[in-house]
Amino acid sequence: MNIVSAREIETQKGTYLIYGPPGKGKTTTIKYLPGKTLVLDVDRTSRVLKGEENIDIIYVDNEDTWNDWGRIIKELSTNFVGQYDNIVVDNVSELERCILSSLGSVGKNNGVPSQGDYQYMQFRMVNSLRYMKNLKSNLVWTAWEEIDLFQDSDGSQYNIALPQVNKKIRNNVLGLCDVVGRLVEKEDGERGFILSSTNSSYAKNQIDSRKGCRQEELILTEQTNKKDERGNENGI
Repeated sequence: MNIVSAREIETQKGTYLIYGPPGKGKTTTIKYLPGKTLVLDVDRTSRVLKGEENIDIIYVDNEDTWNDWGRIIKELSTNFVGQYDNIVVDNVSELERCILSSLGSVGKNNGVPSQGDYQYMQFRMVNSLRYMKNLKSNLVWTAWEEIDLFQDSDGSQYNIALPQVNKKIRNNVLGLCDVVGRLVEKEDGERGFILSSTNSSYAKNQIDSRKGCRQEELILTEQTNKKDERGNENGI
């Protein structure tokens, strides 16, 4: 057994999942990530990143997605470890649908995915997240938002915003992320992330003590991190 003292744990790159309704600004957030970024564009919204010098883009095949995504994950694991500060999948809600559509197109149900196809997709999504956590980059997955009915232990029910990820793997995916942030817009137009769960929003932050942050401060640099530790000035 390889036993390591907790005192020897080094700060590593984080795994983030950010979500919100279409058009809220998830892709725009990529502009503010510190360092060099690679975007895996699934939903073809990367046009908002036009002109950004530190961002490279790979367009994921949204027809033969099953095979192309497998090739991309293998290529990243082989040749891209530590090559980028951030790797973004934009977005995983559409990636799930594209994988299912790809599998259904070669099946026997006239393009409709079978039950087995759903299981293939679920395992590939979770395994992809596990593999990508080893790339020595900040990993950012974006997702659309959905509203679900939640029942508390006392029987009370309320609506809660969640990332649009297949329900059978949602807990697994969210559990593998260090940060889950819901992108919201204030009345004055400022955008930011909710980083702490409420009855109306699922969120979490296992990296620092912030319960919220501005859109441009999702991933802190060493300088902004020190500022936050002094006064938690980055919260919204």
